[in-house]
Amino acid sequence: MDMIRFQFTKLYYTTNELLEIIPIPRSTFYKMHREEIEAGRDGSDMGKVKIKGLENTLWCPVKFLEYLQKNKVLTQKITYDYEKTEQEAVHVAIGVFNKNQKQLNKEIN
Repeated sequence: MDMIRFQFTKLYYTTNELLEIIPIPRSTFYKMHREEIEAGRDGSDMGKVKIKGLENTLWCPVKFLEYLQKNKVLTQKITYDYEKTEQEAVHVAIGVFNKNQKQLNKEIN
């Protein structure tokens, strides 16, 4: 996701709203939050915003995406090499053919 081009409609979101926009399981979200708290951080690194006098915790979606990208995303950009995949498929097919031929030759002899 290109965070520079992605536009949010609000500055802050409630937890439910954030999880609708960024579809990760609620349990995973709270596990990440718990890890931050156990590490002695207040959650602001992952976009948590607590406003005095407001009961609900709010989240900055841009900061949360940056946190995910920096700390939790394991995969890199996906690149497709169709030619390599095709060559591997042909190699496998030839290997299966050769194996079948050897088995057939053993049965004939």
